[in-house]
Amino acid sequence: MPSLILSNARLANGRITDITIKDGRISHIGSSNFGEKIDCHNALAIPAACDMHVHMRDGVQSAKEDWSTGTMSAAAGGAATVVDQPNSIPANETREIFIKRVNEAKRKSFTNFGVNGSVTDNADFVGLIEEGALAFGEMFAGASSYGSALTPETIDKSLEILAEKNMLVTVHAEEVLSQDVNNLRDHSKSRPVSGEIKTIELVNSLSHGARLHYCHISSAKSFDSIKGTFEVAPHHLLLNYEEAEPCDTHFRMNPPLRLKKEQRELLANFDKIPVIASDHAPHTVDEKALEFSKAPSGVPGVETMLPLLMNLVYEKKISLESVISKTVTNPCGILKIEAPSISVGARADIAVYSDVPEKIKAENLHSKAGWTPYENMNGVFPKMTVVNGCVVYRDGEFSRGENIWFRN
Repeated sequence: MPSLILSNARLANGRITDITIKDGRISHIGSSNFGEKIDCHNALAIPAACDMHVHMRDGVQSAKEDWSTGTMSAAAGGAATVVDQPNSIPANETREIFIKRVNEAKRKSFTNFGVNGSVTDNADFVGLIEEGALAFGEMFAGASSYGSALTPETIDKSLEILAEKNMLVTVHAEEVLSQDVNNLRDHSKSRPVSGEIKTIELVNSLSHGARLHYCHISSAKSFDSIKGTFEVAPHHLLLNYEEAEPCDTHFRMNPPLRLKKEQRELLANFDKIPVIASDHAPHTVDEKALEFSKAPSGVPGVETMLPLLMNLVYEKKISLESVISKTVTNPCGILKIEAPSISVGARADIAVYSDVPEKIKAENLHSKAGWTPYENMNGVFPKMTVVNGCVVYRDGEFSRGENIWFRN
């Protein structure tokens, strides 16, 4: 493979230099004339993200999203790796289903990927591990779209097996109260923060020493209860139900949006959060047009996650170092996969960012969903994303290179 040179790239420390890539890895940082040059015009080049919580749909849900459109969205948002959570249809609980899902991803994906195994009463844990499940879960300790709540007995039995196999288990922790849900406020009250904490404590008590990672934590009040690692989604960090129209289903997700005070408290505790992950969960425009009580929960987010965070960096509300830590270094470390970096020998997963924010518009995004809860919010988008040394996304154009399937 001929060398690729990203010339005049600005590194995180402010240095302007060339980044030379050969055979999918960074071979030199410094002036270079040997290879195809792409002038970055002093734009910021940082490691491309690993989004460890996405739902790529596909199969019978392909009207919502498929591996092609979902990973195009990821690349256009500055992510080079995605990890698919298995509340797909059918549940990813057998060797055969798992192999089929991986093969779909191999054929269609524009980025690197991992695929998690389901935690269900019928899951073939040993078979899924042998076939390459990167992790397990979302383990539904609270019900959500396409995922029924597991009993404590099933959680206990599953965690005992997965602890023995030293597998990472990602946990959806919610308590769902029985009440009518007709607007965003009802939805939040039906899945309260107190229930999130209660369920975290339950799973902790049943862990058998398993490696636990708690998904989409919706309140800073939950932090102290967590044993293991956790993630926060951009929608809980940046949105709240008080500033949305009460019955707008585009802001319905599980866990729900919280009060403005709680959302701001979450953002104020940004430095305590180990991972930001999108929980990309697309549904069609028609599905979201249903009345509130019937509309599915979930929002698209893989393409907007990094742009939203980079805009916070632009506004000097958070540091660039913290963004790289929470979207690259920490998720890769938790998943036990190699993390890219801007250093010689590192895998060349690189995102080159614009220097100015732009308004987020659904019409400019690439998910099949066709809508976004972040409409008209500011985002700083990448101009180019390199995956394994190949330019997969550049100025609105895509090309598919060789992707890596990350497995246990």
